Amino acid sequence: MSVISVSVVIAVKNESTYVEQALRSVLEQKGIDFEVIVVDDGSTDNTYEILEGLAYSFANLRLVRNPKAGKCSAFNYGVSLSSGRYVCIYAGDDIMPEGSLHARFDKVSCHPATAEVVGLCKLITMSEDKKFDGHLVPKRAGKGGLTGVSYMMSRPVVAKIFPVPEDLPNEDTWMELAVTHFDTWTLVHSGIIGCKWRVHGGNSINMQVGFVEYNNKLTPRMAAIDLFYKAYGRDLSEVSRQSLERKVRCEELRKKGDVLGLLFCDVSFVNRLRAISAANSFFYTLRKKMYGLLSGW
Repeated sequence: MSVISVSVVIAVKNESTYVEQALRSVLEQKGIDFEVIVVDDGSTDNTYEILEGLAYSFANLRLVRNPKAGKCSAFNYGVSLSSGRYVCIYAGDDIMPEGSLHARFDKVSCHPATAEVVGLCKLITMSEDKKFDGHLVPKRAGKGGLTGVSYMMSRPVVAKIFPVPEDLPNEDTWMELAVTHFDTWTLVHSGIIGCKWRVHGGNSINMQVGFVEYNNKLTPRMAAIDLFYKAYGRDLSEVSRQSLERKVRCEELRKKGDVLGLLFCDVSFVNRLRAISAANSFFYTLRKKMYGLLSGW
């Protein structure tokens, strides 16, 4: 019996418009032994029926229902069922480029199973709105992304990240914090595009909406910063812990709309720009207008 190299875990809810195309892009990957675990998080459309049809054609697809409710609990459940050497989280509306799963695994497979390793790749946006279409993230050659990209995670990394707190609305902010602040982990960057990220009205968050709606979605997501600090602050190096503390303070300033405070906040330039662009409607609108120029840095 062959060892499964990668478990791709996907959480879905009411994704009937895109889910078949998304799942086929994953299931039709070649050159690697992998499983796909899809957790339906209480869909009320025909998403589950579409997935049942795919399960007849693909033996490596395992379809289950979330015994709880919520995106994070769905991912937690899917990860708990996985058996691959590496785990890759994916969305039910994005597209996995042909051959990318094998190529990404090749980048990390030289590391021992006990190593804390995360493979980072690039994404490219796709949208019917030309403003948000065709942007490569990150732009730097050979650099993988920390945000919005599905990580290729070794088992020791998975054990540290999961379970994600289930009162959070999403998993990716928590995962980004772990990859950024556990500074003993090995990050394997690559120029591989691992995801065609679909920007549409059904996303959990994107910049197609107005400031108030965006902020109402962003604030509970960013609660992950304080939660992560309380959970892991003592486990981090002094440098990493202090960096995380600065992020906690930066988020407090952002929630207050304190742009002046953010200008002098001691975080990275990119994180400062992120916070300022989400601090009030003026800077948010400016950020939207300059989306193509500023994205991916």
